[in-house]
Amino acid sequence: MAALVAGTLGAGTGPAGAADAAAAADNSPPAAGHWSTSFEPGTPRPAGFPAVGAARNLRGETTRVTTTVSDIRSDHPNDTSTSEGVPSLADQDPGTKWYAKDSGRPTADAPVHATYTLRNSAAVTGYSLTAADDAAPRDPAAWTVLGSNSDSAAKNPDDASWKVLDRRKEQRFDRRGQTGFYSIGAPRAYRHYQLRITDNCADRCEGSADDSEKLQLADWTLRSSAGSGASALGVSVENADAAGAADGSAALRYSGRVLGSGAASSTVVLRSGLDVPIGEKAELRYRIRPQDAASEPVALDVVHTDKDGQHPRTRKGEPGDGAPEPGEWTTVSAGLGDLAGRRVSEIRLRYADGHAKSGATPTGWIDDIVLGKAALDGSAAWSYLDAPDVDPARGDEDRTAWTRPGFDDGDVPWKEATGPFGAKNDGTDLGDGFPVETELKLRKESGDNLEAYFFRTSFSLDRATLDSMTGLLGTVVHDDSVTVYANGHRIAGRGDGQIEKNLQYQKPDGGDGEGDPATTRFGVPAAALKEGSNTLAVEVHQSNSTSSDAYFGLGELAQTTGTLPFTGDELDTSYDSDKRPDAPDGGDYVTWMLRSFDAARNTPSLMGANEVLPEGTSYEDLTAVNDRTVVDINNAPSGPADPKVHKALIDGASSPYRSMSDGLGSTLGRLYDQALKNGELPKTQALLDGRIEKTPDSDADWYQEAKNNYQYKRPFVRMGFSGEKGLIEPWDSRGGYDGLAGDGSFPSGHTSHGYAQGITLATLLPELAPQILARASEYGDNRVVLAFHYPTDIMGGRIVGAKTAQLRWSDPEFRELLSRARDELTTVLGQKCREIGAGSTPAECADHGKPYLPTDQALKVYRERMSYGYPHIGEEGRAPSVPAGAEDLLRTAHPKLTGAERRAVLAATQTDSGAPLDEQGEGGSWQRTDLAAAMTAKVTAHEDGTLTVDGVRVDAEGVRVAEK
Repeated sequence: MAALVAGTLGAGTGPAGAADAAAAADNSPPAAGHWSTSFEPGTPRPAGFPAVGAARNLRGETTRVTTTVSDIRSDHPNDTSTSEGVPSLADQDPGTKWYAKDSGRPTADAPVHATYTLRNSAAVTGYSLTAADDAAPRDPAAWTVLGSNSDSAAKNPDDASWKVLDRRKEQRFDRRGQTGFYSIGAPRAYRHYQLRITDNCADRCEGSADDSEKLQLADWTLRSSAGSGASALGVSVENADAAGAADGSAALRYSGRVLGSGAASSTVVLRSGLDVPIGEKAELRYRIRPQDAASEPVALDVVHTDKDGQHPRTRKGEPGDGAPEPGEWTTVSAGLGDLAGRRVSEIRLRYADGHAKSGATPTGWIDDIVLGKAALDGSAAWSYLDAPDVDPARGDEDRTAWTRPGFDDGDVPWKEATGPFGAKNDGTDLGDGFPVETELKLRKESGDNLEAYFFRTSFSLDRATLDSMTGLLGTVVHDDSVTVYANGHRIAGRGDGQIEKNLQYQKPDGGDGEGDPATTRFGVPAAALKEGSNTLAVEVHQSNSTSSDAYFGLGELAQTTGTLPFTGDELDTSYDSDKRPDAPDGGDYVTWMLRSFDAARNTPSLMGANEVLPEGTSYEDLTAVNDRTVVDINNAPSGPADPKVHKALIDGASSPYRSMSDGLGSTLGRLYDQALKNGELPKTQALLDGRIEKTPDSDADWYQEAKNNYQYKRPFVRMGFSGEKGLIEPWDSRGGYDGLAGDGSFPSGHTSHGYAQGITLATLLPELAPQILARASEYGDNRVVLAFHYPTDIMGGRIVGAKTAQLRWSDPEFRELLSRARDELTTVLGQKCREIGAGSTPAECADHGKPYLPTDQALKVYRERMSYGYPHIGEEGRAPSVPAGAEDLLRTAHPKLTGAERRAVLAATQTDSGAPLDEQGEGGSWQRTDLAAAMTAKVTAHEDGTLTVDGVRVDAEGVRVAEK
């Protein structure tokens, strides 16, 4: 096995992000590296791509996406939908779409409009449209793009100021998710852009007559050229579904324009700062898809040094290697074995045509860039077992004994073949994207299907390879559940939580086994590998005895020097914090923790009686501040198109840790969002996406029993909708309200999730804690905007979320997972920040963009939403009361303080006692605990045991010390 050179650089999981706004706004080049490639998660990221030397005769066209859209309008906005409203046009996510509800078939006389207003005027040189899912007759087939600088045009699609920029007709999308790219011949800077659709595919595309009367589109993306003169060949990472990218998602797109006939060349750096050894069998491999003959002379170059990092040399690739065919993907492979012993420092993309023609526009795609030798790929031979009723472990007490190297197979009838493996009824047709090389046995003689299938293979690693990598990254495609083992250790699993023996059925968690095979990404830590031969074993279980299909396929198992996912064992271990604390009264802990709610609901001036208000009740009739506040917040938006409503709907339908990315600010938030989409934060995502709040044994929500116990009616139930002589504006769909009408209002489950994830994220990035926590408070407040909850419900949800996060940080073993996720997050985001020239740390990077809120304002907003300014109903002026374990939430913000000192900081920053939900008995008061203030506090510890917290001297209990 050759020594490691680097991991896989390619085959990402989603469309990449776009350039910052300013480049399009002022026609200046964007900062180098304003994009995130679709690199395999965990691999080194590109350090930017400035020009290398002088570009000759070539103008760079990075086709940066304009991300400055500040307002989106349409005559058919579909406002109440979170994923199919008109804002989805600009989210660069092919998984969402704009469905122009009730539009009918667009015509020249009755067009359908969508209008973008940019923050600043921009000269758009091109645009793209992406076909949505569902039926082809809904696709736009004819449209016009227009521009205007008149503000009246934003509200009037027929305003006289609109200028035609491009017109298309008789257009077709061949596939769902296909992206079409279109140029604008004479670009000028406009602030408003309109897409006027005048026809859909209707009866010209296969589908129902009903779909011919509908219109949908996944994305409309405005693009602008970067560079104002001869410069580096432009590159960006974009959705490549239309080009058939290897994994059906993102790939690197290159583009340029030849300025004059003759020799034209340009080079850009894709990755710098590498320092990885070249082994004897190392190679550079990638896939290329040039658009036309003028786009073929492109290759990747490798810059290498001696073992001490000195004397750099460049190994040039040959443009046209592999004889790429225009419009087709071709694999290019170049051996690097003759450079064994040297080290790779850079990878460059080079365009070179000795006979270029003026005006030519070379463009194409690069994907699956691999530097190094994969441990395993699709050509690997597997031992596999599909014999009915045969246990691969031969009855061993340890059912996984067969996964270990050197296990004696005995008389087990293992076969050998290459994958992918599969079966569908009496054949192997599992549909597009799931090819079968070796057919599996599906049925027993009795007619039932086989319970499970077992696969083993081996690969070798030398010491140099092991020493130069963090591990291996791979993907497995499976139907139904899967478990992956490396040298006998369970590395990953999906849907396998209840498997107790080899020959059993197992429905995947949260599913019934129906649908297409699933894809699971996994990592093998270097510590689980050894020099010499290693064994990879996989078991796939069927969901039930009537399942009609089975599948197993492995992609490349590639070496990496970056972050790896947690192993299955790490995530599936039962930690002490998986068990909720015991309530002193013997009942449900969350109900007990929120017991001060009884005082709140028994205070008529604070909360209304738990009953439906009479029809026709006016705002003036409301006597409870809780009711009045809900109506004030819910009625404030101007209408369903109000951005506040849309954000509330998005929050309600999204995972908090994703939708709250804007809490990191405009620059860092974008990089964080890209990293999540590209799968670069597997540890962080695993914790925030479930493990913080869930246990290996249960997906149940801790707060649900408290909801059931308190059973306070929701605002829209008690106060009714405005269209029915009520007080609540129904910003969400009626079905959304009806689905929650019977569920208790207190505490808010969404808010519990928002704070559990938001507080955890704040502890991972404590330098941005005020902004992250303020955004978490907005996530909760948005439940009031939609009138699903009262502010008291939000307060209760915050308490549950804070307790959830605290229990995890107070658990020493689980704390290790959090610490590793923090290292991953700061490393990945730090690298991305360096790539775009925005500092070397997340904090520095955040300062390069617009913050979610300035720190002082974020602290103010967070504190206001702790109690919404409600009148105090309990005793005021009581001593601080810090919940047990709360000090562990300050470990990252104040790492040099002792636990007792952190408790003092929490006490010193607490709010006054007496607010609703302030627990004045045992257990401490989460209601009073201001985490934003505590995490941001400026603290000095003194030898006498006192502290100075934000300029105030306090004792060990956090109580102010009288000045001497």
